[in-house]
Amino acid sequence: MKRLLLIILALAIAHTIWAQADTSHTDSNPVRGLEYHKEEPDSVKQSKVRYFFYTPAQTKIFEMHLPQLSATGIQFTDPLDALNGNYYLSLGVMGHPHLALFSDATEPLGLWLITDRFSGYAKRLHNVRFYQTRTPYSMLSYNTSLKKDYVIRAAHTQNIMPGWNVSFDYTLMRPDGDNSSIYAKDHFLDATTNYFSRDARLQAKAAVVWNSMRNDENGGLTDDGYFTGNYSTNYAGMPVNIYNMQTRHNELTLMGSVSYSLVPQFESYRDRDSIAVSIAADSTVTYDTIVVTDTIQARQPHMFNAGAIGMEMMYDRRKRVAVDSTMWREYSMRLFWTNDVYPDHRWRNPVKVTLGIQPRYIFADIEGDSLGFRSWVDPFARIEVALGRGCIVGEAESRKSFNTQGMPDSRFAATLAYPFDSARNAEAEIKAVRTSRTPDLRLLHYNQNLDAVVTSFIGTRFHYKDVVDIAVQATHYNHNTWFDTTLKAVEGTTPFWLYQARLTTHLHWGWFHIDMQHLIQHSTDTTQMPVPRLATKNSIYTDIVLIKGVLRAQIGVDIRYHSLFFSPNYDPYTGLFYHQRTAKVGGYLWGDVFLNLQLKRAEFYVKAGHLNALWEEERKYFSLPHYPGRGFSLFYGITWNFFD
Repeated sequence: MKRLLLIILALAIAHTIWAQADTSHTDSNPVRGLEYHKEEPDSVKQSKVRYFFYTPAQTKIFEMHLPQLSATGIQFTDPLDALNGNYYLSLGVMGHPHLALFSDATEPLGLWLITDRFSGYAKRLHNVRFYQTRTPYSMLSYNTSLKKDYVIRAAHTQNIMPGWNVSFDYTLMRPDGDNSSIYAKDHFLDATTNYFSRDARLQAKAAVVWNSMRNDENGGLTDDGYFTGNYSTNYAGMPVNIYNMQTRHNELTLMGSVSYSLVPQFESYRDRDSIAVSIAADSTVTYDTIVVTDTIQARQPHMFNAGAIGMEMMYDRRKRVAVDSTMWREYSMRLFWTNDVYPDHRWRNPVKVTLGIQPRYIFADIEGDSLGFRSWVDPFARIEVALGRGCIVGEAESRKSFNTQGMPDSRFAATLAYPFDSARNAEAEIKAVRTSRTPDLRLLHYNQNLDAVVTSFIGTRFHYKDVVDIAVQATHYNHNTWFDTTLKAVEGTTPFWLYQARLTTHLHWGWFHIDMQHLIQHSTDTTQMPVPRLATKNSIYTDIVLIKGVLRAQIGVDIRYHSLFFSPNYDPYTGLFYHQRTAKVGGYLWGDVFLNLQLKRAEFYVKAGHLNALWEEERKYFSLPHYPGRGFSLFYGITWNFFD
């Protein structure tokens, strides 16, 4: 607790100094119409804090999101539970490996050392935020439980000049395991900056992403005394040191990008006049200045324009240290051109084109066996054609290695999207994707004769606001690969299908809310692709404003369930998941009860996690085979937002 107080005090002092240093700065960006310079409530300040995500080879911000001062969802201290629409099996504690229940076959091309086991926790470029703010924003959060769990998060962002933003976001995660030798302490940090010139023709972004994860794992059996001399043999035939098994994951990603538009992107503005006014209200008189501006409309551009050119560079280093050592280093550069440089709110380009090429250099060392440097070149293209209110999008990318023989990897995708209104409140989408991808390097390390995995995907989706989201899809797999119980890399001999449906709903009647997520799946070959037939997650809660603008409360329950299936097992010795056919996981409910309070900018919560474990006679709940799930625990915490 003393460490936490020192961290909060240091951040508060730094924030105060930074905010005072910024008091002389006034936002000189021109605005439309009238702007009043006066003290603003949090709701107005919040709208001046905007963030967006990194999109490769893109010169436009497609969508800006606003941070929500809402208590909804803070009852989830485990990030895996907080992933809306994605269900995971965790090993019972935060920071440990996990496995997705709902697979996605539409991801872009890429070469992986190993399937990412930390996608629900670790910082990645695709989940790091880039900000543009007119009001500095900070956030402090502390979560803990009756055990030794704690999660500390601190974030700050502000513009140091118009168009130039800097930010950082740090999380320390220290969960407490259920077994005698499970321990985790993980650090996640990202620092970002981005710059937009006054007319947004020059754009630049940079990011540093750092993850340091330490996990001590004892093999996961419920009774540690089962082992003699602290050693045994698991299903994969690998010896596991029960009390000294430790893995460390260190990851560092550096990214920088710059682009320049050869044509103007925005209208220009001209100051007309400044008028001093007095405002009388409640027997007080305040004085203000109204700045009047008008807009000089730019000429409508042509579809064939000079466009924008850009360059992105990235360095990615990942290292895993256990009884063996695995290293991955990737250097890449992306060069691109696009004619998609005009804001859609003013004029919509009927045909948008992006063309580019990405040279990549990868070095991998697996268990002391160096694969040396391998080089790839990845050309890519994207075209979007407007069809009235809707559009059709085509994407193509390829990857060819200069060091190995064989056919190049490839990906082709087509999407037809049609919004039923101009605000895109209701939209339907049909998507088809065909991908040929080289297996992960760990698989190739164990079996050099594996063919490329070929997937063919077709799916449709419909959503209406945040009320309902329905997706139905089918994926055909050929040459699917996995590890068997002896940790041998295996390739499927027959093709198979995976059928999936997802329903997400948010219903409310006044203060009563129901949030539901339902998954239905069927694999025609469960040996190659084991999945649960049914997974569901439901939140039923009340949302009541006790004091308008001051105090808000939520109380409710979370219920999660997935059906029995032969879940892949986890081997701590190698850090791999492997298929097994001896133990099923699932068929039980997980129930939580929570209370959330929002007091001004502060949010408090208390959650009784896995409440039904209190009256279960026998511990039958497992996250993975032989890995017991977390029992009952009481969680609580606070999140504080600062708009200064």
